[in-house]
Amino acid sequence: MVLSDLKARYSLKDLKKGPNREKMALYKEFFKHHSEPHTGYFYGFLAFIYDGINTIDSLKANMKHIFISSTNQLVVESQDVEEFLQTAKNQDLVSIDQNGLIKLTKRGKDLVELCYLNNLHASHWMRLFFSEKTAMLGTAIVLIILSLLKIITGLQLGSSAMLNEGMENLTDLIKIGLIIVFCFKLKKDKLASMIITILMLITGISLLWSAIESLLNISQIIPTIQAYLISIFSIVMNAGLMFLKSMVGRISGNLSLLSDSKDSQINIYISLGVLIGLTFSIFKYYFVDAIVGIVISIVIFKEGVELLRELIKKEKEFDITEIKVIADHVYHNRLSGYLFANIRRESLDRNQLLNNFKQGLELGKLYYEGFADFFYENLGELVAEKHLNKLIEGGNIKETNAQLSLTQKGLKYLYKAKAKEFTSRARHIYERASIRRSNVFCLLIIVIFVFILIFANDINTLISSF
Repeated sequence: MVLSDLKARYSLKDLKKGPNREKMALYKEFFKHHSEPHTGYFYGFLAFIYDGINTIDSLKANMKHIFISSTNQLVVESQDVEEFLQTAKNQDLVSIDQNGLIKLTKRGKDLVELCYLNNLHASHWMRLFFSEKTAMLGTAIVLIILSLLKIITGLQLGSSAMLNEGMENLTDLIKIGLIIVFCFKLKKDKLASMIITILMLITGISLLWSAIESLLNISQIIPTIQAYLISIFSIVMNAGLMFLKSMVGRISGNLSLLSDSKDSQINIYISLGVLIGLTFSIFKYYFVDAIVGIVISIVIFKEGVELLRELIKKEKEFDITEIKVIADHVYHNRLSGYLFANIRRESLDRNQLLNNFKQGLELGKLYYEGFADFFYENLGELVAEKHLNKLIEGGNIKETNAQLSLTQKGLKYLYKAKAKEFTSRARHIYERASIRRSNVFCLLIIVIFVFILIFANDINTLISSF
């Protein structure tokens, strides 16, 4: 029996619930000293053995091209497989017989099956999280919360700027309605994207007009700790929405969500501008707020024009991958590292490289489920080839007599990616300690936040004394 046969045995209830508590004891015992199975290739190494790949040479050959999007490790090298074997022996997960065949122990088999079910379980919920409905619902909830916070605080402080920003967030709900009507009901995704982009341009123009008026008629800005907290909260929430909408838009090919992720990016710019203006107003430099507003409005207008230029292209010329969003870094960084490392490791032509990627992605999906392509169902040879062409155009890779090689620029990128990989792998060795530090850091942030809320009036008095 191969590992993937287990999938048919699990019910929807099993996928939702995941491994039971009793079985999770082994899982937790092992992974308290290691990273999660989907963040590295060690679990994949054990899964190959589970499926009957029993010699060190065959393991090296099979793991050579495996690809998953959820790791910083570029490719699996021969020395990695040797390291995995040593770790597995030390943890009593494998045994080696007198013929040199590697077999899983009972403990090893249990661990592989637990990891596989956990990947199925996590992938099930991640697919729900990275859905269009989740993205729209999350956007609507965050916009309502932000608008109410800003409107209430604006009324309390008598701040027209905060009040206007709250009303603007409230009107952003219209865009959710546009996506539902045009994208899902009328199937006019591109038209909805154009309308959202035009609204983005209108936001940029109105912000520019308002900033110029403020510069010509400079008025006093009263900085308050409440305004700071709301602006920071707005940045955090919009950053989350920006990533979620860009990820879901890229996964589903939804143009409207890709465009709307740009709108969340704009809201981040606006909130950053508010923070800068508030800070300089402490020292009576009220004009800085207007100047920052002008700069941000120009950036917004530039982003909107670039997006609109892509959207108005003819259907045969239009390429959704040309619309750049934050989610692309998940795929492109991993793709770049994978392609660079493969070219650096052996002499390859274009077809061989793309075939390696195709086989590696299939192997990744076999054992890691959604974490192989990070739920991007269109990830494949076509996307990899487009990215390869961009790397060649960018001077990272050169193609000479059908053979691919790295340029100095490409080597520099590869070594930086390798440095990041080794840093990440070193950190995971001491993951338990790092988890403790991260918990302490989160607790400290919460304590500071509560402290600021309690003493908000005193802090405002201190700020006004400047």
